[in-house]
Amino acid sequence: MDNGVQGSIRGSVSGALAKLGFNGFGDVLTNGGSVPRYTEMARRGNGYATMAVSAVAALVVRPTATAALEIWNNTPGKVMVIDRIFAHELVTSTTGLGGGAVQYAMVTLPKAAPSDAALAINSLSGKAAQTKTVLTAASTTVTDNGWFPYGSTVKKESAGAVVPGGGIEALIEGRLIVPAGCALCLHVVAGYTGDTFTNGAAWYWEDSDAIPVQ
Repeated sequence: MDNGVQGSIRGSVSGALAKLGFNGFGDVLTNGGSVPRYTEMARRGNGYATMAVSAVAALVVRPTATAALEIWNNTPGKVMVIDRIFAHELVTSTTGLGGGAVQYAMVTLPKAAPSDAALAINSLSGKAAQTKTVLTAASTTVTDNGWFPYGSTVKKESAGAVVPGGGIEALIEGRLIVPAGCALCLHVVAGYTGDTFTNGAAWYWEDSDAIPVQ
């Protein structure tokens, strides 16, 4: 007797069935079809993003005990699966030498909630903004749980004046997961402290039972 799992072929006039494929972990192998990458994740409506509204001076050393932006998971039973982190250079230095910048990030151990700056928590699929699902705070003191750089170093030419610079983005794509009661911490390391940045992140909410952090 064949006990294989079968599924209907979408768009089949005859209602034909096909066996489903599984990987070594027992996951069903699927194909998103002709839709762009990440469409299915966005369609589920669980994608959100937040970003600082005030710029913080870049560090010129590896981060340790200070986060330019802390995003604390305030939703029990949910994990934040980080999709990307980003920063906009609001002010460039006036040294005339140019410089580089790279983003650092870490996920903290469970910690006390920060004082909430109430930054907007905007939907990536046209839903209403959330309130208090995460708590956000700028220039917070944190315990070093391992800061690492993400994305490429971005080189810039000094504008010779205090004007906005470019943006930095690092595609995380699930490499960072923030359980409830923990925080995503962000900072930028650049060539000059005269460079200031507004940090932000985008993520997808998932049930902690579906993605248990071991």
